[in-house]
Amino acid sequence: MAVNLYTPLAVILFFTMLSTLRFSFTGTLKAKDPVTRFFTHPAWLYPLVLEGGYVLGSFYHGTMSPWPPATFEAISQRAGFWAAATATEGAITADIWLLWATATTFKTFSPPHDKRMVKYYYVVNFVIGAYLMARFLHVIDMGKAGIIPG
Repeated sequence: MAVNLYTPLAVILFFTMLSTLRFSFTGTLKAKDPVTRFFTHPAWLYPLVLEGGYVLGSFYHGTMSPWPPATFEAISQRAGFWAAATATEGAITADIWLLWATATTFKTFSPPHDKRMVKYYYVVNFVIGAYLMARFLHVIDMGKAGIIPG
């Protein structure tokens, strides 16, 4: 039986997605509860270094969709369940960063004199992220229509 490398990668990216979600809503990854601390430890965010660039590039080249169900369907047909689960977790995590988590990062690390601007961080993050997602979907549609090769 061949070793499926997508299974451990799916587990790692699941924890990355959980850590991203927790950080997005709380603005911190510190936790008193040891179980929560394990599942959302800051070390789970290290895969973002590779995952973020790979997923955004895949969005841009039309090999993955920013819409997670479409990503799951497309990848599962080509490479199976675990590859699709891995790609979907990557898409969800990238979407969270495109739409929300980047603003949380700016909010968390902004200097105290910028606190009055925090409300705009989320609006700008959402607008730019939504634009990029729409652009990625447009590129995917152009590829399907044969307008661009791919």
